[in-house]
Amino acid sequence: MGNIAIKASRKLMRPLKNFAVEARAERVLAKEKPTPAPWHPTTQKRIDELIKSNPDLIDGQLAKKDELLGNRLKQIYVTSRDKPIIPKNIEKTLPAERNNVESPEFGYQEPARITKGKLSIRQALLLIGKHHQDPVIHNAVSLANEYTIHPRVSENILKYFKTFEYYQPPKVKTHIQAKDYITFKSLPTAQDKDKPLLGENSLKS
Repeated sequence: MGNIAIKASRKLMRPLKNFAVEARAERVLAKEKPTPAPWHPTTQKRIDELIKSNPDLIDGQLAKKDELLGNRLKQIYVTSRDKPIIPKNIEKTLPAERNNVESPEFGYQEPARITKGKLSIRQALLLIGKHHQDPVIHNAVSLANEYTIHPRVSENILKYFKTFEYYQPPKVKTHIQAKDYITFKSLPTAQDKDKPLLGENSLKS
């Protein structure tokens, strides 16, 4: 209930707050010197004590204009030594070569220089392929020396990473034999209840 009353009072007071806002703002801006914000009570107390203890000093500083400081301010000039900024040409020329850009082999642009201790995808595939061709000669230690990587890294690569291989299923035709099922040529009647189920009335499997 209290929140509703607060909201209702704000809605009622809003037109009064916004009444002649522009005129009041122009009246404040038309003043030569705006009204300063009030000081904190402790600051105001210190200033009052200073004025009471030195009335002549405070009055003289406020009334007298310091010509020395004014002349020094007139001698201060700010010059910029930066080079002028030349606007760049926004209009870009069309490329001279308009051929389609081919996508990289491995899906990304390979770096021109490989950091020591690192491998690219191409180098990793070559490493795995060499080991697959001859695991004795191209073991983990020799491959680590060849590609300047740590032997533990080459061991992990050969252990956990493999190249994709395609296995084609064998072309063997299998004969699916159909299961025998029971067919009913005719159902026995009440008269044939005592007769043996032979001939057409028998179950064929």
